Amino acid sequence: MSTNWEIPSDLLAGKTVAILGAGPDMTAELAERAKGCYTIAVNRAVKFAPWADMFVALDPLHPFWEDMTDFSGLKIIGVPDTDYDALYCGMHYEKVTVDGAELQIRNNALAAIRIAEKAGATDIVLLGFDPERYEEIHAHTGFRGLVQGLDQITAELQSKGVSVRRYDSENQYPGTRPARRSDA
Repeated sequence: MSTNWEIPSDLLAGKTVAILGAGPDMTAELAERAKGCYTIAVNRAVKFAPWADMFVALDPLHPFWEDMTDFSGLKIIGVPDTDYDALYCGMHYEKVTVDGAELQIRNNALAAIRIAEKAGATDIVLLGFDPERYEEIHAHTGFRGLVQGLDQITAELQSKGVSVRRYDSENQYPGTRPARRSDA
């Protein structure tokens, strides 16, 4: 059963936090770079880092929740009162402007950054995010604003003295858009 959780402001005080994104180029090699840091794995990135300290998947219907029974780190969910053994600390939205329209977006990776910030992290390392390709791959689904959201949250945290660095895979692993039924 999920439990309401207030993020302790000193949980990650002064620590370097590596956040493993679920971008199309997330790899085992990128995950290895996180070892030695407090590590947050987002969605599918947990398969590259089952040793992570925290798992963030806001959607309770995501298939990764079924595989979390042996995960020993903190599990964060974005919906209260679920049947999962997870912590609920609220749903995190970011306000962004895309093509002149103001949007509120919900994204697991951005939520993980907010959690790290609220927990006192002073250095955040982003691995496997690649928001540009993520949006390109998912454009047909209506997901928009991740590029702007990441730029915005990075600038905000850096203005507060929190270091934010991003590393993507040296080898690009572009995802492909699934064929439409009409194309088949």
